[in-house]
Amino acid sequence: MPPLPLIEPHTALFLDFDGTLADLAPRPDLVQVEPELVGTLRALHTCLDGALAIVSGRPVAELDHFLYPLRLPAAGIHGAELRHDGERIVVPPAPGIGPLLPRLEALVRRHPGLQLEYKSVAVAIHYRQVPELEPLVRAAVADVLRDAVGLEGLPGKMVIEIKPAGVDKGGAIAAFMRVPPFAGRMPLFAGDDVTDEAGFVVVRELGGVGLLVGQRATAASLSVAGPAALRSWLHRSAHALTLRLASRDAAPDATRGQPLITPTLREDSL
Repeated sequence: MPPLPLIEPHTALFLDFDGTLADLAPRPDLVQVEPELVGTLRALHTCLDGALAIVSGRPVAELDHFLYPLRLPAAGIHGAELRHDGERIVVPPAPGIGPLLPRLEALVRRHPGLQLEYKSVAVAIHYRQVPELEPLVRAAVADVLRDAVGLEGLPGKMVIEIKPAGVDKGGAIAAFMRVPPFAGRMPLFAGDDVTDEAGFVVVRELGGVGLLVGQRATAASLSVAGPAALRSWLHRSAHALTLRLASRDAAPDATRGQPLITPTLREDSL
């Protein structure tokens, strides 16, 4: 793939969380956030005039916890939750998963290596600690969904999620791109999982860029080796954008508002 350019001021930036901003952990609650990351995301949010959103399978409340004190625009549970303005979380009506839980909980009790993750309108079964149980988990999810209406299974990295049908990260990104401050910008979405492919497709359709964190077949047009490389790119981009913004603000009044003439910045080392 071609070298990865640093983020430009006209970008609408969308970032997955697990496996992208943060390294994967044996359990979702054990994820650690690099100390510098919060400051970098704050700087990018400022330099992009607010056009930065986290697009994740986690609930928005969990994203706020890990990125405290930031309250960024966010799509949680693959877009079932949306927050545009930093305050109100919009959760559309969704089918209840309550009737499915007893059978899933019984499965987890029989196989202690499995973990059930409860979300507001979804539930996920993680098998990272027992990967050999993938066929069993897939069969169990298919079985509980056989008579369910309005729900679907979404496989990911060592996890299968049961969520509202028709909700995905592509739809969440498209919704953001219809409103300020995202509208009219070039979308860039970074993600690592197969659950991010819908987002890669949408940003491509909108003339933007998909950035895969990792290596596999993908609809993304660029890639980096892993979360550490992605974070390095974000740090460098935030630094370059901050310098550009400071240079603009320090320019004489006669030149303010004029585009800066700067060389194209590229991150060739990633």
